[in-house]
Amino acid sequence: MLEYILFHIKPFQLFVDWLKSKEISFETKIDEDNYLIKIPEDIDDDLLDEVDEKYDAMMDMNQKIVEEQESEDQQGYHMASIVVTLKDGTVSYADVDPGLLGRVMSAISPEEFGQIVATIADAVETPQPKSYCQRQREQ
Repeated sequence: MLEYILFHIKPFQLFVDWLKSKEISFETKIDEDNYLIKIPEDIDDDLLDEVDEKYDAMMDMNQKIVEEQESEDQQGYHMASIVVTLKDGTVSYADVDPGLLGRVMSAISPEEFGQIVATIADAVETPQPKSYCQRQREQ
């Protein structure tokens, strides 16, 4: 079976209706926001090309719908926050551009990033007027 997946009911229903109109047998499985469509592999190559073209169009529609929903959900806000916990237990939120934060998180684990944030918070709360190297030479 060849599998196709969509993430919104509208392109899913249009794709299924189109498969019916082409008399292509299919199976579906819906799991939360995942809409899986399976079709037989022994389909004519020309018809399979049509299926792939239709699926690409449905994926484009799917992407546009998801982008519109995300835009509505953000209500004009486009920011990520980093939780910073101070020594006294006070929580502060540092606003960061989500693109920048995404690039950072693609390079290091959340635990490593948490260590960096905690170290910076500690340095702010307990200022060090000298660099690490300077402190090490003085010991």
